Amino acid sequence: MRPIKLVSSSFVDFPGRGYASYIFDKQQLKVSHYHDFYEVFLVDQGHALHMVNGFKLPLSAGSLCFVRPEDAHCYQDMSDDFRIINIIIPEGIITALFSFLGPNFDGKRLLETPTPPCVCLDFQDLSSLIRDFEQLILYKKILKEKSDTMYRITIFNLLTKHFLIQQIDTQAAPIPQWLKLLSLQMLTKEHFTKGLSAMYRLSGKSPEHVSRACRKHLGKTPSQLVNDIRLEHSAMLLVTTQTPVIEICHACGFESLSYFYHRFKEHYNTSPAGFRKDKANTEAKIYLMGNLSVKAEIPPAIPLMP
Repeated sequence: MRPIKLVSSSFVDFPGRGYASYIFDKQQLKVSHYHDFYEVFLVDQGHALHMVNGFKLPLSAGSLCFVRPEDAHCYQDMSDDFRIINIIIPEGIITALFSFLGPNFDGKRLLETPTPPCVCLDFQDLSSLIRDFEQLILYKKILKEKSDTMYRITIFNLLTKHFLIQQIDTQAAPIPQWLKLLSLQMLTKEHFTKGLSAMYRLSGKSPEHVSRACRKHLGKTPSQLVNDIRLEHSAMLLVTTQTPVIEICHACGFESLSYFYHRFKEHYNTSPAGFRKDKANTEAKIYLMGNLSVKAEIPPAIPLMP
C-alpha cells in the first residue's frame, strides 16, 4: 500500500503551532504514512516493530524516535497494550532551532541517516518525559494561552537533551576530565599570563601528553589555546578600558608587542587599535565573551587521571 501524506493543517489551527496526543488505535498505527512536519514519538508502554524506510526496528517502552518529514513509516506486530505519545513539530521550529545552535552544528547527522534517530530512555528519563508530554496535552485543553510557550520549551529540551547533544558527543572522543579542568584553570588571569609553564605544571603531565590531548580533543596546540585565551582577554580590555595597547599586551602575558599585533590581527582580522575604535561592534563581542579575569569556581588541584 502506498504511504499517505499527513499535513500539519489537519491537526493544528495556527501555522507553527505544535500538537501532542496519545495514539493507541491499532488501525491508525498500521497505516503507512509520511508528513509535511517532523514528529517525535515516545513509546510509553508495550512493544512493536517500527516499519520505516524499508527497515524493521524493534520498539519497546522507553523508545524515543525523531521522525523526519519524508520518513515513510507505520507500526506492526503491536502488543495489546502498545501506545505512543506523539508530538507534531512544524518544519519552521526545527529550522529555527538549528539556526539557533549555529553554523558549527552539523544537522545532517540528525536529518540524513537512513532511519530516524531513536534512543532508549531509562526509567527516570521515561517517567520525566511522560509527565512533560502529558502536561502538553493538558495545557492544550485547559490552558490554551500557555500551551504554545510550554510546547516550545518542551521541544527544545527534548531535542537538545536526547538527540542533539548525543549527536554532537558522538562526533569526537570524549574530552578527558583532567583536560576539562585544566582548560577551566587556564581561563584565570593568574594562569594564562604565565602561559605554557603554568599549563604543564597544573596538568601534572608531560608536555608531550598535554600537546597530544589538546590536538586530539580541542583541535589546537597548547600554545594556540593559551594565545586564544589571552587574545580574548586583551579584546575585553581594549573595549572596556583606556589602557595603552602596549600595557595590555604585557598584562595579558605577551612578551613581544609585534607578536601580539600579529596574533591579534590574525584572530580578529583587525589591529588592536582598529578593534578599540570600532567600539559599537566590539562591545557586543565582549558581552558574548564574558570577563575572563573572573576566577572560575574550580578545584585547587587536578586529579591525575589517565
